[in-house]
Amino acid sequence: MLKEYLNRLDVLKIIKEIETNDKYFNKSTNNLSNSFICISNEIALFIFYDALYKYKIIIDDDILLEDYLNQVDKLYKKFDSFEEVKYGINRLICKMLINKYDVKDINDNLYKEIIISRVYDRYILDGYFIHGFHSTYIDDIKRNGFKPGEYFNYYDRFDKVNEIFLKYNQSPIIDKDFSNKNIYFTDDFIMGCYYSNYAPLFFYKFLFNEISYGKRIRKDNCLLSDYDTLTRHLKRFMNNNSFNEIDKKYILDLVEDEYKLLNRNKNYISLLLVKRNKIFNKEIKVDEYLKDKKDIYEIVDRMLNSKYSNLEYDEYLSCDEFEVVRLDNYHEEEKEKKVEVKEVDINDKHGSVSILLLLGCLLISLGVIISIFSVLGG
Repeated sequence: MLKEYLNRLDVLKIIKEIETNDKYFNKSTNNLSNSFICISNEIALFIFYDALYKYKIIIDDDILLEDYLNQVDKLYKKFDSFEEVKYGINRLICKMLINKYDVKDINDNLYKEIIISRVYDRYILDGYFIHGFHSTYIDDIKRNGFKPGEYFNYYDRFDKVNEIFLKYNQSPIIDKDFSNKNIYFTDDFIMGCYYSNYAPLFFYKFLFNEISYGKRIRKDNCLLSDYDTLTRHLKRFMNNNSFNEIDKKYILDLVEDEYKLLNRNKNYISLLLVKRNKIFNKEIKVDEYLKDKKDIYEIVDRMLNSKYSNLEYDEYLSCDEFEVVRLDNYHEEEKEKKVEVKEVDINDKHGSVSILLLLGCLLISLGVIISIFSVLGG
């Protein structure tokens, strides 16, 4: 759906700025409805993906796209909070529609109805609900369809973890009911990205549980960490609470297996997009928006804001009933950068050693030559 946008140079340029320029990501999360997203670069990138998604769904005009991207770029530079950037993008969508339909008077009821109907028809009536999932399952889902809870996992083994914790008078550490196969959809593209990024969420919460491990744990770089770093808090907790070796081994073996499962391929943001009427058919009617006396910008903002964060669903979805969107993951890019830096350091080190060895060999050779001339000269 967004592939053609993501290959554009101007889009890639903004993504690069979001990842590296603090003017784009160093912003306040105050009043942000989903402020538990912990890394500013993440939320900055997800908001940009959301801006592309809304444009594609509602406007989908190649002629206006360049101007839209320029305006989005300015919003990141102008505002100091992510909430303001989000609000600015919703208003910008309305502004682009006003330009598209050459609206002369935004208070004219006819033009107002055209804009509201366009947003309603494209974004709500014919729009999507979103399920974020871990990218390790993306090929299987594309090939076999999607059946909630029916994919390779270690749920039967995770059930025992809470039993082990209770054995040592500890509160249950896993907050998922594995017998419940339901999944959840949202109408918030940003939250879909978040759920995919941290999926499975119960595993992330298990490894970074502030209640059990203390509030000093570092969660901000969790997705950049290797296995040993990820399990540091858990190992310390089990040692401090005198877990026996058998129980520690069971838990750590399980965590290692889950870690390998989730890291067998490069991780992407993976989203399942399903038509809204397939999941939920009790949407607000368009008349409620048409009767709203507020400014047209406020009405469009209201229409684009999330209303459903957790819609339960438990039915099989065939391949023709959904679209899969794959987006680059900020953390994967950071991992690659770390690997590149490490490789450069190793090469530089070996290079220095090689130069020293060469220099040593030359000095030895020079010494031998001088000795030979001394003997001959003598």
